[in-house]
Amino acid sequence: MNRNIKIVLLIFTFVLVWNVGAFTQTAPRHVGVSIHENMINAFFDSIGPVTGTGKKADIKYEWTVIHPQVDIEPGIAHFYAKVKVEAGVFKTTEDAKGQVDIQYIRDTNRIRIQVREANVKLFFRLFGKEIPIGTIDIAKYYRPAFEFAGPQPIQKEISIDLPDGTIKSMSISTTNETLLLEQDKVSVYSDLVFTPIDSLSTK
Repeated sequence: MNRNIKIVLLIFTFVLVWNVGAFTQTAPRHVGVSIHENMINAFFDSIGPVTGTGKKADIKYEWTVIHPQVDIEPGIAHFYAKVKVEAGVFKTTEDAKGQVDIQYIRDTNRIRIQVREANVKLFFRLFGKEIPIGTIDIAKYYRPAFEFAGPQPIQKEISIDLPDGTIKSMSISTTNETLLLEQDKVSVYSDLVFTPIDSLSTK
């Protein structure tokens, strides 16, 4: 086959596939509310150091939470932190990981975000051996539930004066509410439904 004909066919095929993809894209939703993980992590930073103490046998130790953060990825959200443990000359750092509950409550139009249990086992390492000294749930120090308004409209009804002297009224509601965990953010999308109400005459 002639080389020029091959190039033309390749370009034609690319354009055809691109057009099919363009026409099969999902229509955009009417309303969307997104909350970025940076906002939650900024709150954690504002709390400042979270420190506690414990005792194992005759050894007293102090633990400090460092770098707490929420990481939101498509389909899942995690809570991460590091816990630094010190007892005299002994020092170690352990990783903590927990789940994050994210809900959309339609009845009250609220997006609710809350850190779940994040247990971390504390150890000292001595001569290559791990000596367990306790377990703490650090999530309880980062557990206030964040609540935000969802995608429902504040206005439930709208009226329009028409030239013939009637008032056209429509109620506004939402449907197809969808909670999505996207990269670095949680989003709730919905579609608005406009339902005509019986017209009234102003004459």
